[in-house]
Amino acid sequence: MRKIVWAIICLILSTSVSGQFFVTPTDSIFETVAADSIISIFQIDLINETTDSLHITWKLIEEDVTEGWDYNLCDLGECYVGVPNSAEMQAFAPGEAGFLKMLVNPLSIEGHGFWHFWVYPTGDEDNFVNLYFSINASGTGSVFENPSEARIFPNPATDQIIISTYDLQSVQLFSLNGSLISELKSQSEVFDISAFQPGIYFLVLQNSNGIATRKLVIE
Repeated sequence: MRKIVWAIICLILSTSVSGQFFVTPTDSIFETVAADSIISIFQIDLINETTDSLHITWKLIEEDVTEGWDYNLCDLGECYVGVPNSAEMQAFAPGEAGFLKMLVNPLSIEGHGFWHFWVYPTGDEDNFVNLYFSINASGTGSVFENPSEARIFPNPATDQIIISTYDLQSVQLFSLNGSLISELKSQSEVFDISAFQPGIYFLVLQNSNGIATRKLVIE
């Protein structure tokens, strides 16, 4: 509750940065998702109001996340594993937008995730705006009776993976930003991944009891 009150206060006090960019649609996202949802994406845009390219730095001020959640941060130019302490995003032209994007997967665990960032013109940390992501996860639908029964190996992998679980009906491969890359097909537990670029992905597995999500690293 204290975090929500503090976020509302900061929302009132800080809404722009000296005319250099404005935040849209809001600088404070408060959402509730189903704990068994696959990947929920939340984005705050920063529109360049200057007449030149804008360089923006973001800094993580506070993070409080229920243990066991899977979450990642993307900005303009980079997607990260988890949330680093700070970074400078790719420069963007007048009228265009930079952004911070949270990708959250509670993995069927009820709980709460809270992230507080400063964003500011690079080199001008005193002139910052607060951004907040506050995500609650509650309720569960149908999921694997025991998520540990879905095993993927090797991981990291290069050419093939083996997915060991019962009654596997579909396997979807998602990028870190939540885009569907491919639906993997196989007549056995062995799946060919040789066509995909090295990187970090999400696998969404479905059987007759529901869904589960696993992170996959392709080298």
